[in-house]
Amino acid sequence: MLPLIQAHQMVQAPHDSLGPLPSHGKPDYTFHYQRNSRPSPSSYGTGSTPRTFAIRTANQPPSLHRITTTFTRTHPNAHEYGAEHSLRRKTPSGTIDNGYDGSHLVSGPPPLKQMILPASSDIYPTAVVRRVSGSVASTHQRAFHTGSWPYSATGQISKLDHSVDALNTPPATPAGWGIGPSNILMDRPGTVDGTPLLHMMPQQNYQAMPGLHSMMGQGYQQPLTPAVYSPAGYPQPGTWREVGLNDYRSAVPLANGYSPQNAVVDSAFMPTQHTIHHGLPNGAGLGQAHPFRSPLPSRPLDDGFARYGHNHSAYQAPLHRLQALSLNSGSGSISKSANGEPPSPARFKERALQHAHKTYNDLLVYLGHSKKAHHGRSASGSRPSNKMVVYPKPPKTLATISSPVKSRPPTYVEATASYSQHLAQKEANSRAAGFGSRPTDFYGVSLENAHDRAVGNPTISAEVIGNSSLQISPYNKLNRGYHEIGSPLLNAKASLEMLSTLCEQSGWKWVDGMLLGGCLHYGLEHYEQALEWFKRIVNLDDSHVEAISNIAATLYCLNRQEEAEQHWVQAVKLRPSYLEAVEHLVGLLCSNHRSQEAVNTIDFVQRALRLPGSSAGVRDHTSEAASDSDSTPTTTPTVRASSPDTVAPDTDGVEIPGRSFPGAGQSNSKQPGYGSSGYAIPGSENGRMILLIHAKGNMMYALKDIDRASEAFEEAVLISAGREIQGVQSLIWRIQSVLAPRDSHLGLSQNVVQRNLAMPLLLPPDRAKNTAHLVFAPSHGQLPGLQHVPEGSHRRSAISTTSNSLLSLAKIFQDSMSNGGPSMGLIRQASGVGDILALYYLSLSLQESPSTANNVGILLASVQQSSSQQVSIPETTPTTIPGIVPGSGLALALAYYRYGLSLDQKHVHLHTNLGSLLKDIGQLDLAIQMYEKAVACDGSFDIALTNLANAVKDRGRISDAIYYYKRAVTSNPDFAEAVCGLSTALSSVCDWRGRGGVLLSGGVYDRWHVDGEGMLRDVKTQGQGGGLMKRVVDIVGRQLKESSSWGSGALQEQTISHLVSQLRGAGSGLTDRSLDVGTELRKWSGEPWEGTRIIRLVERSTRAAMRCWYQDKHVKGIRSTAGYHRPRPPTSLSIPSAPTVLPFHTFTCPLTAKDIRMISQRNALRISCSTLRSPWVPATVYEPPDPPRPHLHVGYVSSDFNNHPLAHLMQSVFGFHDQARVKAFCYATTASDKSIHRQQIEQEAPVFRDVSTWTSDRLVDQITKDGIHILVNLNGYTRGARNEIFAARPAPIQMSFMGFAGTLGAEWCDYLLADATAIPPSTLRPHRSNLTLQDVFQDEVDAETDGWVYSENIIFCRDTFFCCDHAQSADGSNERGMTWEVEQQRRWKMRKELFPNLRDDVIILGNFNQLYKIDPTTFRTWLRILAAVPNTVLWLLRFPELGETHLRRTAKLWAGEGVANRIVFTDVAPKQQHISRARVCDLFLDTPECNAHTTAADILWSSTPLLTLPRYEYKMCSRMAASILKGALPKNAEGDQAAEELIAADDAEYEEFAVRLATSLRYDTSRGYGEGSGRLADLRKLLWRSKWTCALFDTRRWVRDLEDAFEEAWRRWVAGEGGDIYL
Repeated sequence: MLPLIQAHQMVQAPHDSLGPLPSHGKPDYTFHYQRNSRPSPSSYGTGSTPRTFAIRTANQPPSLHRITTTFTRTHPNAHEYGAEHSLRRKTPSGTIDNGYDGSHLVSGPPPLKQMILPASSDIYPTAVVRRVSGSVASTHQRAFHTGSWPYSATGQISKLDHSVDALNTPPATPAGWGIGPSNILMDRPGTVDGTPLLHMMPQQNYQAMPGLHSMMGQGYQQPLTPAVYSPAGYPQPGTWREVGLNDYRSAVPLANGYSPQNAVVDSAFMPTQHTIHHGLPNGAGLGQAHPFRSPLPSRPLDDGFARYGHNHSAYQAPLHRLQALSLNSGSGSISKSANGEPPSPARFKERALQHAHKTYNDLLVYLGHSKKAHHGRSASGSRPSNKMVVYPKPPKTLATISSPVKSRPPTYVEATASYSQHLAQKEANSRAAGFGSRPTDFYGVSLENAHDRAVGNPTISAEVIGNSSLQISPYNKLNRGYHEIGSPLLNAKASLEMLSTLCEQSGWKWVDGMLLGGCLHYGLEHYEQALEWFKRIVNLDDSHVEAISNIAATLYCLNRQEEAEQHWVQAVKLRPSYLEAVEHLVGLLCSNHRSQEAVNTIDFVQRALRLPGSSAGVRDHTSEAASDSDSTPTTTPTVRASSPDTVAPDTDGVEIPGRSFPGAGQSNSKQPGYGSSGYAIPGSENGRMILLIHAKGNMMYALKDIDRASEAFEEAVLISAGREIQGVQSLIWRIQSVLAPRDSHLGLSQNVVQRNLAMPLLLPPDRAKNTAHLVFAPSHGQLPGLQHVPEGSHRRSAISTTSNSLLSLAKIFQDSMSNGGPSMGLIRQASGVGDILALYYLSLSLQESPSTANNVGILLASVQQSSSQQVSIPETTPTTIPGIVPGSGLALALAYYRYGLSLDQKHVHLHTNLGSLLKDIGQLDLAIQMYEKAVACDGSFDIALTNLANAVKDRGRISDAIYYYKRAVTSNPDFAEAVCGLSTALSSVCDWRGRGGVLLSGGVYDRWHVDGEGMLRDVKTQGQGGGLMKRVVDIVGRQLKESSSWGSGALQEQTISHLVSQLRGAGSGLTDRSLDVGTELRKWSGEPWEGTRIIRLVERSTRAAMRCWYQDKHVKGIRSTAGYHRPRPPTSLSIPSAPTVLPFHTFTCPLTAKDIRMISQRNALRISCSTLRSPWVPATVYEPPDPPRPHLHVGYVSSDFNNHPLAHLMQSVFGFHDQARVKAFCYATTASDKSIHRQQIEQEAPVFRDVSTWTSDRLVDQITKDGIHILVNLNGYTRGARNEIFAARPAPIQMSFMGFAGTLGAEWCDYLLADATAIPPSTLRPHRSNLTLQDVFQDEVDAETDGWVYSENIIFCRDTFFCCDHAQSADGSNERGMTWEVEQQRRWKMRKELFPNLRDDVIILGNFNQLYKIDPTTFRTWLRILAAVPNTVLWLLRFPELGETHLRRTAKLWAGEGVANRIVFTDVAPKQQHISRARVCDLFLDTPECNAHTTAADILWSSTPLLTLPRYEYKMCSRMAASILKGALPKNAEGDQAAEELIAADDAEYEEFAVRLATSLRYDTSRGYGEGSGRLADLRKLLWRSKWTCALFDTRRWVRDLEDAFEEAWRRWVAGEGGDIYL
């Protein structure tokens, strides 16, 4: 299972007079998730989830939760989904059953258990906002004559005398533009005058690419269609600017269907993208890609007025020609214009331009619909196109057109019914009639329940003309063809003809006409002509930015990308404020995998537009982090400094703030909100600047420049929040200030606002959602920086991007806090849980998101409150789940998970993380249910599958666990946790098919491999490994190799100076007077294991500082009131990841000595880093205890003071201590099970403390108050360990024994208790002193050498180090006076009871270990022994049951059915019965890979001979039985001889000894019982005689030796002596 991650109870919060706040959220801010909409296919509604994994970016993060980041793995179908599955999460303890690193960390979620997520794809405000609109028109013809320029202008406006439906559906938009639904229904496809109605555009199929997860869009949603390039929007007419009407041009996503979303959470690098695709030009207001993947509001087509609330006055063309704008010279008719003024050439050109604008709009809608229809009919097997769509920019509409109409006949109603409106009306009509299709939004979800419905009745009001209004019924004449309004293609051609004539008459000086004509040519795919028209403009004005950008778009469609790029660069250089060109250029660069150049471009624009004196984009974090002397200010490099690439624009000739832009017309400085962003842009453009900067942050994160990414996200947030907020810390402070609990009487904050991990501000979801309204109360909860951004989708998009930037910042800080990367610059300022929560709260209040709720839940689940801390709020929702304390971090985490699921019931990560929370508090069955729900949401989600497998395995459902592991591996063959979990699960039931093996030491170890058919293979013959075990070992090797680079580059000169200063302050000048620490550190700089060595120095210095304090206080008589400084790791060091294979799993995994020690070292390092960064660890070392008076205080910390093997073995030890020498303090980290073992320990230990509910800081404080001299770790790397207690170093001496049979590899473990059999001296690290800093520098020389395992000093016991208290407690403890004859009679009687059908001459060979300890080589040997001795049987346990099936099958394959039938299985027995019946076995065959430990003591207590093989010299677990056996034999020649016969040197000798001993045994039953004879019988009698005198079962002897060891260790610590101890 996943090791349990414990989260401690919280103290009940005081009453918070703040009280629940009413929601004042606007629709712009809050999306009420399930009110009227269903999840989109891009999220979880499909039952499937996206497969983009980031690692170790392992998570992807969480405890403890750590967050790790891995490289992206693209799922084969990733283009179909969003980007939810991004990060791998891994517990500090790993993910495979039976292995627990025991760390109780305070930061970071585990890779599988907790997953920090990107924002959900379901977090948007309402996608569609409908408005009521409609029009009718009459046909009139007017003739105009002006001066000497005769022309006729037949102004025909179609009279729509037929009823049409209300335009209450979303606007028709070109498919693939990424702005929302296209609801056009072409019910009459055909042709008009030979022009196809459904014009098939070439190469317009699209697909959503699976890699570049949106650099600029909203909330991590994978678009279903590729993003487009907008036409950059119409420039705002001067008249509108004069009256204060804001302009917000559509923001533009990048190419290939990816708006840049939050790469921070999506992936760790930029995946490969396809090439970009041929595109179409676009008119303003139509087809404008929304940068946040949120559809634009529904409104009539943009004729230059509708966007700004003006009445529509558009002309509608007749069927085929533009008679209304005829240039026939013979017309001769003149009439007045609509406002009563006589026409003129200028007036005619204005109206021609206006009409061409509308024609261009209609053309784009028509082409978009044609493309969509064509795409829908394309063969499923056709390859989608992957070029981005680029639209050239048409000219502005004229200010005169927007002037109010002076007088207008009430009988005339001018049409707004353009082509797209007609199509929209047609679908609305058909829907109203009952035969139309349901409107669907951009993702295929019905719009009938959209959040913002159209208001009113089916009838709608036409424009008010004078005092009259026409009512239109939607139910008549539903099937009018579009040709009644006009063919867009024909109208476009006619408009182009008109514009050509007018441009020719102007001598090609009419720039607006040429610009719009070029766009029409572009739309008609006349790219060469379009290029010619645009170039004519540039020839007239080489600074015409719009024309230059349109040239770039046209060149791009002509596949002349380099030239297109050059023109966009030119446009950006000429006018950096022309953000459309910037967006196009950034998109082009990203589509070509040139993210760094895209970043450089945005940097250039920021520098060019930054206002003098503004701090925009400039962050000097040294002031806020001044206390950290190793901080490094982060600077933004110049474009040229960042990259020599050609895209970096030269600043020569670039506009500077305050200088009017070429062609800008009115000075931007007069526009509302100018400069409010810190840049020389109007306030209406702040949203676009936020978009670009957010995109920059995503790209920087993808490029792994986390510092600059965080600065970019901060910049985006601060633009929205208002520039008066100086930095993210100021924003966090404001958030915490307004949310802090207040006194109910005074209304003042109770204390200083909580700013660190120890006192996080805990809020339930309903209060967190009000954060924005409190923080921005002066602006009524609105973001101050967006006040000039027009209401509607644009503002919602800017708010959404701000929320995502906050989410990204919080995610980066959370990664950094746990294990996500260097903590330099900005990241260092917000590393506490409280700071991160503040950012999450604000993000959530701006935009409700299940993924944000998920991340907050992970963070709250890891909160450990100190003993003096109170929760910030009272409990709001009572919980009925046992194990969750009301008001605690766990309770709030549960609330956020539930809240997230209320937003999205199919959110796979929420189900998974909620399951992990339940599992952590012991609610295994509820956890399994949650995991099953997660798997039901996404049956291929490897993390949920692996967690489910771990959980059901804990429940004993091994077969189900294997099934889920296999599914996880099938889903993701490279998922280390699943691969290792599967290997462990299969080994636990001895299903070795496909196990394979490794070539280790030339085949000495793991010699016999198993192929896919279950047959044996000799690795000495094959010469190489393979199979599942080889994959596991390869994973270990890869992870350990990667770990050597952890902390690389940390030892910069500034860090070295700071570290030297800390070490001196901790007393290195006294302990290492002659050591030049700085020089030695510089030797380590840039070398492998750089970070590991730094942590070792910090921990060694901490231990030395405690000793200096003791010496000063108790030897020199110097008193210190301030304490002795504790060195801290450099903040640039993240928390390292731990290998997937944990220390416990090395017992049965064929690994080298170096790999085994490095796995332990890596786990120890992770625990150390996490603990040392915990807020409860003080800045000084803990004060050392007073000298023993008279006895030493020895603390025993264990989770196993219950009915557990450790308690069985040691229950009398604590009361047996001679209190003149040692006083025992027991700290039980688990609650009592009321067993007799627990009761005895509680009664006999001098001091027993149940600390099962205590936080780490409280327990450490108690240990120091108890004056503990020596602290003993009885867990090691096993379930329930509290290793963070030892990492905090509360005692001068710390040691480990009895809990874990191997090295801890930790600086926080000074001694292991062992003997020379269990730990041969040859396996020790060569340098044995562990006192000074000099020792660290010296022993690091051996860091890369092979062969050695143990870095700790060893206390070598006189006899076995193993303690066994069976003489006081086990069955047979009252047998001292029993005779050998009675023992034989009792044994034979039990044999007959157990095996009544067994012949008297049968020899019983047995093994009672768990089956996971059996490996193929051992089982092969056992079968050979059975075959060699026909009258033998092999007695095994169903431990677990499923193993019996696999072992019988394997035995038949390898040895035949005859041998297989001689294997006998029985059920596992209770402890006392197990010990008692062990005497029935004639010879216990030990498992050489991992010996019997407690079971070996049980067997020897029954006097049954035990045959063992210490297969590995360097594995303690493989040598334990030999040590225990020697302890059970007498200390004489007879005992030595017996040891030689029962301890084999290799596998061949093991087989030989077994056959010899089994063959020697004979039973004589003439006396009514089986009286054995032969060497095996003699060995049994020897063990029986020695039971009451041997060292193994003499607990008091063991305790005396232990007390000797304690006293010697204390003497050496006081004297400053190092080295191993030999008793």
